[in-house]
Amino acid sequence: MSVESPSDIDTAELGPAFAARHDAHDALHDANRALVERDWWDPVYVATRRALERVTVDLARAKWMLGRIDGTYGDFAPPLGASGDLDTVVAMFGEVTGAAGRIQDACRAGRVLDAPLPELVGRAGSEISFAGDVPLVPSICPIVVLQGSNRDMGRQYAQQVIEIFGRWIFAPQAARRLDAAETAQLRIWEAQLRRHMPEVLAFVEGWADGASMSYDQVLAIWTGTRPFATESRPFAYAESDAAGERTNAAYLGGSPPRAGVPDLCSGVCAWGAATADGRLVAGATTDHDCTFQATIVAFPADGHSFVYTPFSVKGSIPMIGRDYLGGHPGMNSRGVAYVHHGGASGGEPRDQWGYGVRRGAATFHALQFADSAAEARDMMLRLPVGDAGVTLGTAGGLWADGERAFCFEARNGCPDDPDPIIREATYDAYGSPHDFLYANNNALSPRSGHLNGAPRTGYEYSLAGGWHTVDPRVIHEAPGPIAIRRLITKTSEGRNRFHYRAMMEGYGRIDLDYLDALYHTSGEIPPGDVREVAERWHAGERWNSSVAHRGNAFTALMAPRADGSGTYRACVGPAARGLATPDPGHGYYYVDETNAFWEITLAASPAEVLADAERRARAHLAHASEALAAFDGCPEAGAELARLMHLAESELAGAGRDSGHRAADAQPAGLSRRLRSATRAQVRAKQVAEAVRPPAGLTLRRHA
Repeated sequence: MSVESPSDIDTAELGPAFAARHDAHDALHDANRALVERDWWDPVYVATRRALERVTVDLARAKWMLGRIDGTYGDFAPPLGASGDLDTVVAMFGEVTGAAGRIQDACRAGRVLDAPLPELVGRAGSEISFAGDVPLVPSICPIVVLQGSNRDMGRQYAQQVIEIFGRWIFAPQAARRLDAAETAQLRIWEAQLRRHMPEVLAFVEGWADGASMSYDQVLAIWTGTRPFATESRPFAYAESDAAGERTNAAYLGGSPPRAGVPDLCSGVCAWGAATADGRLVAGATTDHDCTFQATIVAFPADGHSFVYTPFSVKGSIPMIGRDYLGGHPGMNSRGVAYVHHGGASGGEPRDQWGYGVRRGAATFHALQFADSAAEARDMMLRLPVGDAGVTLGTAGGLWADGERAFCFEARNGCPDDPDPIIREATYDAYGSPHDFLYANNNALSPRSGHLNGAPRTGYEYSLAGGWHTVDPRVIHEAPGPIAIRRLITKTSEGRNRFHYRAMMEGYGRIDLDYLDALYHTSGEIPPGDVREVAERWHAGERWNSSVAHRGNAFTALMAPRADGSGTYRACVGPAARGLATPDPGHGYYYVDETNAFWEITLAASPAEVLADAERRARAHLAHASEALAAFDGCPEAGAELARLMHLAESELAGAGRDSGHRAADAQPAGLSRRLRSATRAQVRAKQVAEAVRPPAGLTLRRHA
């Protein structure tokens, strides 16, 4: 069956393809569950990893094709039109399901598969790999280094993103034609930015220059072109084409047999009495199917240097929607951290909803100019309530420094008569405050029971888990957007309990290594047939889940410092391959998955950031060399680890190589290239060392 364009598709026609995609994801997850029962000392493990690489590539190809048919990849590639054959897509997913099943059977039976690594190709004008003409998400998060005026940084951002991914990355936006109604809305949103943070508009101007796009085409990425919402909706509906809204509705609102909830995220920070040295540490995950993203290391001419990772280089996540350059986490050279979006949304009175500043722009602004978490808080309070009905549609979030933290759950009355709901500490059962905060996707303040589409009967409340419901009747009695908000309270409650337990048990000794271990700590999926477990979960059963799980798209740790020496660690996907899912869903797997962090220091200059990254790469290579020399596993594993060592050595050589163009290498683009090589070297070396000596998770007492 072929279709002419996304607008011609009926959701019922897409049903078989959606079902086939779920089956393929499930099969890949089951095969990986069999894989992680073994280790690097086993030739079956090595062969199974290689076989799963090919299947993961094939799944990415099938998802790309379906996304071009149903409109959910409309911000990344043009629609397939008449060539969009849904029968072919269903067959592609079926091949993945069959191959993954055979790999799972072989792994469980102890059979060594003969499976060479898939042949991926590069493409002129980009740094990423392609499977044919399908771009693959890089398994090591790339970095862009920006320096100068905001206009300079915008131009550098566009040019470096194009250098990493290729010109295709911005092509759909460059081809977008705004009609009169969209342009009129754009001018209203623009006026808000011009009043509150004009430096973002300067960044937009530079981006337009660097990407050969119009100013309005870039501005639309930051603001959207629709009026503010008049009723609650997730950001999947914030601004999508009509066909994309229908397919997103089917994805987010449905209850596939083994899918749990829509994609989620989490963040945590600790300071003062909670940490080993009294200083701030933080961690966060973005939870979805990771897309094309890059970490920004910015050195603005005006303001503070900062690090920030948007969810997407172009403000759009396939199957979820446009996010206006939202993301997390971030930190600046004054020790201020943006940890997470804060959990709750849409709690402000509806008569206060209106035009304002999106979360991405507000985060950029505060990271560039806030001297403290209190100043970041005040910046948020001076902004209009804005588009509060849309997730990430307006300002707020979880902000922290070495002295205090503030987590916004609602900004009622801003800016004229503010009466916000802000958490500043975590309380125990005796009412004593503790120096840590966390957030998932529900509300935790006792004042916030009305948020997130609360049912008429109200949500349940628990001290550690916050406001939630596990009752399927309550969840699904409301229309789709409200049902989604209720649904996300369910796993948020379990992940909140994990945060509370981990931070209380580590209280007084939490540091960056403790948080690293936290993100290597899996949740608990009950044993038994997964479909039966899923039925129990959908019926309202709950268990101890973790914020570290197979849905993690990006995992990051931070130790911000006011002297400009803060540490930022990042990993695409989860920090450990064998983590459970937070519910009976399938999670996501990535081509060339690394499960290892790179680490940078936000130093005084880009050159110092690079020098520190190279120093860390050399240290990791030394550790990897020692680990490999001590490795006494199977020859197949030794050969694979030696391949990774060679990659690490080659990348480090590339990072330090004098290209013969020293002036060019001193510019942000040249430094960025070398920094990306250094961080890739770190990750490859850590893969080797951590294969031989796997990182440990936390050992937590078994209680709710």
